[in-house]
Amino acid sequence: MIATILAITLQLDQPKIESRPAVPYASIALEVTMDTIGRAMPDNLPKVAKWMSDHHVAQAGAPFMRFVRVDMKKGLAIEVGFPVAKLVKGDAQVKTGTIPKGRYVTMIHHGPYETVVAANAKLQAFASEKHLKFKMKKGPKGEEFVSRYEFYPTDPTQEPDASKWETRIAYMIAK
Repeated sequence: MIATILAITLQLDQPKIESRPAVPYASIALEVTMDTIGRAMPDNLPKVAKWMSDHHVAQAGAPFMRFVRVDMKKGLAIEVGFPVAKLVKGDAQVKTGTIPKGRYVTMIHHGPYETVVAANAKLQAFASEKHLKFKMKKGPKGEEFVSRYEFYPTDPTQEPDASKWETRIAYMIAK
């Protein structure tokens, strides 16, 4: 058990504060639970990719999951999609928008997706220690984030070794 905790801890990079530019994106919005979130990307990213291809929209970065509203017990409102080269108009199936520019607390996590929750906890603890507030509000259905993302540059179908998977986590911080 201690070896497992140590191994997970060693896989977590250190959080930092950085300025990020605005980035246009295309995504599909979903309501999920912690039990069903694992299917969100594999079930929906191909739909977004097909929509982008059909609409001649170029991918401009790693696939992502946006956390719009979070209540770990009741459920989450998320979006899964891709950064795109330019902002385009969405439709009933695919939403488009812009990841806002601003200051973010970020970190890179190396390891399997099952350990990303621990990386988020580490990032949140760092923000608390630095007295940083996330750009979010508490709503009746959970915490509503202006900009909270996980980017997944590693394709698990191309890299079977989960210890080499990379997740880039970013939470926008309030001014």
